[in-house]
Parts: sequence; C-alpha cells; structure tokens
Amino acid sequence: MSCPAAREERAVPLDRVLEPEARPADVEAAGADFEHVAEAGRYSIPDVGLDRGRVHARLEQGRVPAFETGEVVDPGDLEPHEVIGVVCDRLRVRLREPYGYVRAEAKALHRGESMSAERLAGLFRERGPAVVLTGAGISTESGIPDFRSPGGLWAQFDPMDYGSIESFRESPSRVWEFYAPRFSMLADAKPNPGHLALAELERLGHVTAVVTQNIDLLHERAGSHEVIEVHGSIRTATCPSCGRSHPLPDVLALLDGSGAPACKDCGAVIKPDVVFFGELLPEAAMQRAYELAGSTSLMLVVGSALEVYPVAGLPLDTLRAGGALAIVNRGPTALDVKATLKLDGSAGEILPRVVDAL
Repeated sequence: MSCPAAREERAVPLDRVLEPEARPADVEAAGADFEHVAEAGRYSIPDVGLDRGRVHARLEQGRVPAFETGEVVDPGDLEPHEVIGVVCDRLRVRLREPYGYVRAEAKALHRGESMSAERLAGLFRERGPAVVLTGAGISTESGIPDFRSPGGLWAQFDPMDYGSIESFRESPSRVWEFYAPRFSMLADAKPNPGHLALAELERLGHVTAVVTQNIDLLHERAGSHEVIEVHGSIRTATCPSCGRSHPLPDVLALLDGSGAPACKDCGAVIKPDVVFFGELLPEAAMQRAYELAGSTSLMLVVGSALEVYPVAGLPLDTLRAGGALAIVNRGPTALDVKATLKLDGSAGEILPRVVDAL
C-alpha cells in the first residue's frame, strides 16, 4: 500500500519503539526523526509509547491529527476510528494525514476479504460440490470452548482423567461432574453464521455433506441435512448396563438432580454417546466419511488444525483421488502446504461471503 508523499514538516518523535534497526530509506521518506523511529516488524507492534507532553504541545499548534495510544498488540485488530495515521505494514508516524486515509485502508482490508471469499467461491464453481470437514474452530464462534488449543479445556483438565473410557468406568460420577455443565452449555448454544452458511451452501447444491468432529448438533440446528458425526454427539446417552438410550431432553432433566444421571430402567450411570479417549470411532460414520472423502473433487476443511487422526487423514484421501483441498481456519494446519487455497480467518465472516459470491 502506498502512502502520501512526505511533507517538509517533521514527524512526532517516538520515545520508545521496540525492534530497532531502522531502515534509513523508510525514515527519510517519512520525514521522521532518524533517532526515534525504527521498523516495528511486519505483523505486530509490541509496544508504542508516546510522550504526552510533546504530542499535546503539537496538538495545541494544530499540527498533529493524532491521539494517545497505550499498547497496540495487533494493528489489524484496530477499528478505523481508533487509529489515525498508523499503517500496519510498517510503523510510520506522519503529519496531517486525514481520517479518510485510515478509513481507506480499512476498506481495502474488507475488499481483500471479499476477494478471498471470491477465490473460494471460484473453487466451488470449478470443483464442487464439496464435502466439508469441520472441527472445533467453527463452534468457538458460538461460544463453545475447544479442547486442544493452548487455552482449551485440555489445557485446564487432564483428558485422561475426564475424557477417557477408562476414567468413566472407574468413576462415572467424576466424569459427569466435568461434563454436566458443558452439556447444558452445548444444549443452549446457537448456530453462528458459519454453520448457517454451510447449510445454505448445501441447499444451493454446492455442498454434498458435512463431516464433523463436533458433538454440539449445531450443523443440524443450522439446517444441514447430510451431517456425519464421527466423534458422536450429545443427542443421546446410553446405559452401559441395560443399553437403554436416553434422548438429550431426558439427559438434561436427569442432570437437574443431584449426582450423575442414572438410567431410568436399571439405575446405572448413563454414558454420553460421544467418543471418549480409548474408544473406537463409530464404524458406520467413519465408513461414510471415507466414501465421501474419496469420491469428492473438493474438500473444504473449516475450523480444524487437522491434528486428530484418523479424521485428519480424510483430506489426504481426497488428494490421493485427485481432488482439491481448501482450508478456512484461524492459524496453521498440518496440510496447509497441500491446499489449493488456505484462508486464515473466521468461518463466520468468510463463509457468508462465499454464499454471496455464488
């Protein structure tokens, strides 16, 4: 992105800018004080400290259209009204740059997001209909915490203590102490724009099926019809003793009482029909997932880092069969280098734009 030509007036000096080693050409072009401005890095500005007295003195002279800033972690997260004259490519502090300059940059960012959505829409046109593989990342936008991220549930709780079949068999009551509040949260969660967009893409004929690792039923609630739940779901819970199945409303009613939910027939503690560590994945669901992955010409991965096997291997089946891979995820995945298109961002923002583009 180009910036306006430098003026003769000198920029406001910065007291502290991390990551020194300024590039003379940048500083000279910006008309900045060479001693006080350094390149801040490509992606983030760890800390920007402004001398209040100097800034306020210049404001009184009407020379600097700027305001105080405390700590800026990621300039890309700032709204246009929060920044004046701060450009996220390289740190430049200039004089008399209007509000419109920053607003123009924000508009350019939105245009870039639309262009990315258009590229994905183009893949749907060329290679679709697609099979979609979803992970926890699409549901975090509905307020459901994931399990495996640095701040996820397994960072706070040992999965072997609360998420393994051995642990359930040893102490089902302890496992239900962990799951009970989460069942209520999952039951109350609502589909977000990402779920709704996938359901709309299916309705329009651009999606064949959704293979999901999520247990939250949000694809179904959003209106998707062909949903393969490879890690089970909260839809039912089964008694390991007599085999009676309990639908979700009954499970929630049982959880309103004290202790672990007990089977209505035999009194044994029921087990949620989600896949625990140490259990096999549901055979019919996995067989269907393999068939879909091996027969589609386009697989779209949404909200998964592709770290949990065997489900993470499904895109490889698509690639081996000559299909293409597209990924929408916040952060890197294990198969980014094999993807025809990787969009780093929010499913709830990108997928509705894809629907609009189609």
